[in-house]
Amino acid sequence: MKKVKNSRALAPLSTLVVGTMVAGAVAIGHTWADALVTEVIIVCESVVWFVVTGRDSDVGAIYGQRTDERQQLVRSNASRLALLAMFAAGYVCALVAVAQNASYWQSAVIVAVGGVTYLVGIRRYGVHDESVVVPYRGVMESGHSKAPEEENVRSEESETSRGDR
Repeated sequence: MKKVKNSRALAPLSTLVVGTMVAGAVAIGHTWADALVTEVIIVCESVVWFVVTGRDSDVGAIYGQRTDERQQLVRSNASRLALLAMFAAGYVCALVAVAQNASYWQSAVIVAVGGVTYLVGIRRYGVHDESVVVPYRGVMESGHSKAPEEENVRSEESETSRGDR
């Protein structure tokens, strides 16, 4: 995971940016007074996020981008629970729409996007030990900073270049 310079401000700033876009949509579709109320709520929510990310807790560490392995597991389990809740809500919405003889494609799209994204995430972030062809398994296992093949090639190149001088 890539570290951001001021990671505590990431969640509040992203909330503020996305919320301001929502307030802009409210201004277009409703009134400016509604948009102003929406923006005030978003600013308050951003302040709350800034306070939460500064706390010494699981939530503060996860949203403040300073997690350890246990908190990453908490985040992963929470994401899985949110996915399952989204599936259940989308399925119930689709059932209600079918029962009312209404269009249900919106619910189907939400469930399909969530499911496909989950499978892509498993494929991308999952462990693929069986697909590794070389015996080199990483920096921590071998104690080397590069793959053994790369080090042998570089040491041979440096020896031949020293012999030419």
